[in-house]
Parts: sequence; structure tokens; C-alpha cells
Amino acid sequence: MPIQSLIPPGGFSNQVGHYVAALDVGLEQIKQAAADTEEAQAVGVLQAIGELEQAWVHEAVGGVPTPPAPEGDGDLGAWIGWLDAVRTVTVMVLRPMQDRDLERVVRVNGAGDDPRTLKRLLSELLFLQGVRAGRLNA
Repeated sequence: MPIQSLIPPGGFSNQVGHYVAALDVGLEQIKQAAADTEEAQAVGVLQAIGELEQAWVHEAVGGVPTPPAPEGDGDLGAWIGWLDAVRTVTVMVLRPMQDRDLERVVRVNGAGDDPRTLKRLLSELLFLQGVRAGRLNA
């Protein structure tokens, strides 16, 4: 896989934008890997990634609702569309933030009792997104 430069997308402060760019690169890799994986396994991974992003960014950081997930197992295309909608909400939550907001402390339900800075939360989200994506390539 070629090395990609993570240029912050327009409208973001520099550091926040780098996190968004990294999340987006990871999402594109996940969608490509999902297409090459058995559908039931891919759907489970996509659902786990979307639910994690929902809990950590939408609920803990933004306090905003998330688009509803597809009913039942659905087809892979529906889950990819849902994951794109989840990312759209994530981008809307993060867009107004400035680099100084990365030091804001948040508490994530179900992720231990320790509060985290937004910077740590985004770093852990990137890590966990990668761990789950690895299950598509196994």
C-alpha cells in the first residue's frame, strides 16, 4: 500500500483536521477490505466500527444523534452507506473544533471510568478502527 500524506481537509484547524484525514483514510481502507471479505463478517466489523464512532464522538463529544443502522443483517452496501452517514455526523461534530479543543476532557460510557482528552479519544478511536479493520484482512 502506498504511503499517503494526511493533508487536513478544508475548514478544519490543523491538528483536528489531521485526525479527520486519518479517520477518512482508514474508512476508505475498511470499505475496500469489506468488499473483499465474506459479507457476514464484513457487516459485523462495519457495525462495530460505526457503533464505536457513534458512542465516542457523537454521544461523548457532540451529544448528537446518529443515523439509524440498517435493519437486520442487511446487505454490505447498506452498511457501507450507514458508515458513511456516521462519518458525516462525526465530521460535523469535529469541524468547529480548534486545536485547543483537543485538550478538552470527555468521559466515554462503557470505555472505563477514566476521562480522556479529546486528543486521546481520537487516537484511541484510530487505533481501534485499525484493530477492527484487521479482522477483515485475517
